[in-house]
Amino acid sequence: MVVLGLLAFLLGGYTYVTIPERKAFNTAEKKTERPIFEFSPDQVTQIDIMLNGQHLVGQRSAEGWKRMPDGELLPSAAIDDFLINITQIVNLGEVEGGTEQLSEYGLKPPLSQISLKVEGEGTRTLALGKHNPVNTSLYAQINESP
Repeated sequence: MVVLGLLAFLLGGYTYVTIPERKAFNTAEKKTERPIFEFSPDQVTQIDIMLNGQHLVGQRSAEGWKRMPDGELLPSAAIDDFLINITQIVNLGEVEGGTEQLSEYGLKPPLSQISLKVEGEGTRTLALGKHNPVNTSLYAQINESP
């Protein structure tokens, strides 16, 4: 038992001395995540959402958010929270390939789509496709980019 302990001590010491010092992982240097949209939620004047075969168009008014075209009031707090969450979505990376592969990722046609009219910036679109193979994120297309 003592021999095993001494052997572990020697191997650990050898490893400590022979392996070069490793720098601590600095997340600020390695960070590749970036927001997909850079606007204030207050700038959004209209939302257009297609999800699971349902379609919702909402427009900001002086009274709050209204469903279009009938003008029914929508829960403004929920829509504002939704818009805040949209601005916090980050791009984790890009998939190599062109637009011909979009159907492989569930993006042609998209499974869901969110279009936002942003004051002073035009329309911003987020198309959502399939989950990645390990189900940790979704494939998405931003503003119809390749």
